[in-house]
Amino acid sequence: SEIFGDSDKAEIVNLFKGISGDKVQEMFVNIDKFKTLFYEAGYDIGGISVSLGLPPDISITFKFLGSVDENKRKEITAKVLENKIASIILSSLFRASDFAENIRVGEMKLKSINIKLGLIPSISVSLS
Repeated sequence: SEIFGDSDKAEIVNLFKGISGDKVQEMFVNIDKFKTLFYEAGYDIGGISVSLGLPPDISITFKFLGSVDENKRKEITAKVLENKIASIILSSLFRASDFAENIRVGEMKLKSINIKLGLIPSISVSLS
């Protein structure tokens, strides 16, 4: 529950309350626009799926490439501040990978992070 801050949750819910096909397309454009920054931050987009049900949602799977230091995080975060959804995704990725770093299951390590944006936003991590 701490991965998405309260303001982030409210922002995502507001985006998805009356989402249309045009809004979904706009989100895809934004995700594509910032994919190089996500990569620079240590995450590669592995896939995107859209559920067109009621309520609709967008799930983005990121492959974890490795952690970047705090200075690099701040530098990258500053580049996405103008785009709220990209900023939420990036901060969520950082929080999720920090969380996963503290989980110890034998030799397993963080492999991917799935971010689901919709009326009920969620994040899941995969270790292997």
